[in-house]
Amino acid sequence: MRSKIPSFIMIPSFLFIIIFIFYVFFISFNYKSYFFHPITISFFIIVTILLYILESINNLIFIEKIKFFSKEEKIKILKENEGNYFYRFYKFIFHDHKDINNGVKKIDHGFDGIIELDNKLPLWWIHLFYLTIIFSAIYFFSYLLIDFSNPYKEYDITYKNQLKEIEIFEKKTPQVTIENAFFKKNLINNGKILFNENCATCHKLDGSGNIGPNLTDNYWININEKDLFKNIFSIIWNGSDNNPTMRAFGKSGEIKGNDIEKISSYVYFINKIYKKPSIYKAPQGKKIIEWSKI
Repeated sequence: MRSKIPSFIMIPSFLFIIIFIFYVFFISFNYKSYFFHPITISFFIIVTILLYILESINNLIFIEKIKFFSKEEKIKILKENEGNYFYRFYKFIFHDHKDINNGVKKIDHGFDGIIELDNKLPLWWIHLFYLTIIFSAIYFFSYLLIDFSNPYKEYDITYKNQLKEIEIFEKKTPQVTIENAFFKKNLINNGKILFNENCATCHKLDGSGNIGPNLTDNYWININEKDLFKNIFSIIWNGSDNNPTMRAFGKSGEIKGNDIEKISSYVYFINKIYKKPSIYKAPQGKKIIEWSKI
């Protein structure tokens, strides 16, 4: 009869296995939020109580079994179950109770006169080897049968969750339109970053113009609004009727209204307030005196 494993080891171990199985199930079917649902937590509490009851019954059975043993067997069993469990577990892992010096197999190579001793492997090494086999088997079947260890599925789930979070954020934070957009000084730095990502290829980072027109002078090809800032916002949103290369970033949904407001704030800043660049593209379009720098 083997040594009795204490309840404080058995109950948490079984509970951990059950929780792990449930966690894998919820992850596989993208029901992660239900893992912390009150019903799930109540289920784990009931399972813990049942495990405690089963372990109590197991202890009673263990005590009753000992009664039918001989005196020598009782002493042996009680001796094995004495002392600290962790010390007994340590001895089981790292110590072989058999005398490894007895019956060591000798391998004679014959031709070179070398005799090789075929010693037994240490128990800790054997247990570690078994553990790697168990882990690899679990991982292998998890990869084949469920999505718990599938990185592509995990990426897909994370990506969809991010889209949902963005959708929720946009519902709570309405996008700016041309009617309520206006220049904001605190948006200039963020607008510069977005301008660099979306506009600098055609207009350069300082707005001096490349294949696109210079945005720092008083000449404008497209004049859709009476106000300079709203005119900038309108061009980014609706695109340019005179140049199809300047597409409708806002209408197409490529850039959201809040980001267009940031870009417009930066363009307004470099046009009306910021120092004019020393090297710039020649003026294009019509000069608007009302929008001249201050």
